[in-house]
Amino acid sequence: MTTEEAQAEYFAWDPAHDPEFAHFIIGTGPIGGKGRSLLFAIKALRESADEKLRSVVLPRSRYLGTDIFTDFISRVPALSDLRANASPEDIEAEFLKIDLPDLVTSALYGYLAEMRDPVAIRSSSMLEDSLKYSFAGKYLSPFLLNSEESLADRVRAVERQIKRVYSRTYFPAATSYRQKHGLGDDLMGIVIMRISGRWRGDYYYPTTAGVGFSYNGRRWTTRIKREDGLIRMVFGLGTMSTKRGYARTYSLTNPFLRPEGSSAYKIMKHSQEHFHAIGRATGELTTIDIKEVWRDAFRWHPDFSTYASLYLYDEDQGYFGSLDKMSIFSPAEGKICMPFEMFPKTHAAFFKTMSKLLPLLQEKMGTYADIEFSYEPLENRLELLQARPLWVKEGYDAKNSPSLEGCETILKADRMVTDGSCDSIKYLVLVDPEIYAACSDFQSVARALGEMNKRLGPEKYILVAPGRVGSSSPELGVPVRYDEITNVACIVEVGIPKTGHMPELSYGTHFFSDLETDQIFYMPVFHGEADNIYNEGWFARAPFEYGEHRAIRLYRGDFSVYMNGDQNIGIVSCPQ
Repeated sequence: MTTEEAQAEYFAWDPAHDPEFAHFIIGTGPIGGKGRSLLFAIKALRESADEKLRSVVLPRSRYLGTDIFTDFISRVPALSDLRANASPEDIEAEFLKIDLPDLVTSALYGYLAEMRDPVAIRSSSMLEDSLKYSFAGKYLSPFLLNSEESLADRVRAVERQIKRVYSRTYFPAATSYRQKHGLGDDLMGIVIMRISGRWRGDYYYPTTAGVGFSYNGRRWTTRIKREDGLIRMVFGLGTMSTKRGYARTYSLTNPFLRPEGSSAYKIMKHSQEHFHAIGRATGELTTIDIKEVWRDAFRWHPDFSTYASLYLYDEDQGYFGSLDKMSIFSPAEGKICMPFEMFPKTHAAFFKTMSKLLPLLQEKMGTYADIEFSYEPLENRLELLQARPLWVKEGYDAKNSPSLEGCETILKADRMVTDGSCDSIKYLVLVDPEIYAACSDFQSVARALGEMNKRLGPEKYILVAPGRVGSSSPELGVPVRYDEITNVACIVEVGIPKTGHMPELSYGTHFFSDLETDQIFYMPVFHGEADNIYNEGWFARAPFEYGEHRAIRLYRGDFSVYMNGDQNIGIVSCPQ
């Protein structure tokens, strides 16, 4: 079957016509991209000749058709005026007043009567079914503890969240994204899904979860190939794998090659120290510090040392020591983190399965595949939570290495770059690493970046910043929103050891999905490492003007960006 034929078959498939899945669907309309793509992937796996792929689990789920959404919004009073004039809060309030159809309520009673685990209510719009636009993070996908004694109360709680997801169709994050890409109105389907995991004491979570891709567009070494595929994995709920926090990144054909290299110190700095779970007491997403619960973790995870290690300080770069529940050390001697050091050795079966699963989905969809999953290692239980096409820009203008004669290299990277180039960029915006590190109000820096973005208008610019741009943890990088850097042509994240800021090679997060869709160049520069350049001399002597915050500098010039993914070289330069 050709790629075109596979794509045609993928988009034509309707789960409502498949007896294995039809009884999961509520309503008569399409169920949207997220729901349809997931069921298509499960169908492909169950038809596989491989026993392990056939055993991949679909979480207990129900799917609402877009006809229910269409009926619902037809009963919202003065919807046009509401969209034009009301605040997001007012839109949600109006949506919450409208009743859902009786067939939804009846189906929810049947579903929740047999299911008492936490549930997620996930958006599944029609536009999420496109090859290019993932809408990652643009809509709402809340979860519920689902712990009320009364079944009626649990049904009402899910209905409320469905209406909140519906309202997000008209919130600025979604409408501005659709407008930016020339897309019209959307129709919303819903996936109601049991959250993967189990109760472990007062917390509910899977042992591991993450995202996977059949194509690795940003390699950290030329020793791996783009077609090798990529896994980004965390301990606990997979919410951390889609955000700009730390996760373990694996190339499927060589899972022992780490993006951060072999230095124990760098591995520690890039290792997970917190994980997400649902708290029984609050019913909310909770961030747990592994240093506070690691002894208890052995009770729930006999193989906990597969994920967690003891990092011990010394006068050099430190080292990893063995960890068990009887380990004794002081905070001055070391700390616990989760580098997943032993995972590739002890769970080779997982990588074997993923190295078959992702290519199979790519073949069946006729395009690169993007998945979310959870995995219980001791049971070798893999659940597929999401599957969709992964859009990859083909045919970037990859030039030969440019002549830098008469030019000065301002920044240079040696990993995680794609192919392409752009010239005659008039502006470069720098977030001063030292001023940012000493700042007491990180949010003011982020908002100042947004103001600079407005000030430059449609003009493209290069953004250079310490650590992780768009991080939800301001101490790790500027917490700028994506809609505040809409005109950026290239983002350069600089690792500055003395300020503690380090880029995180988080390909696969919602942030990187937006970069790919908007064709924004990205490169991480590790100051002080071989083949990396952060030209402090140039930034010190070149004329600049301050932005709305003294951490923001605006440089004017004639800047060029060159990237070669085959050679893993990225350069930003300007005439001397």
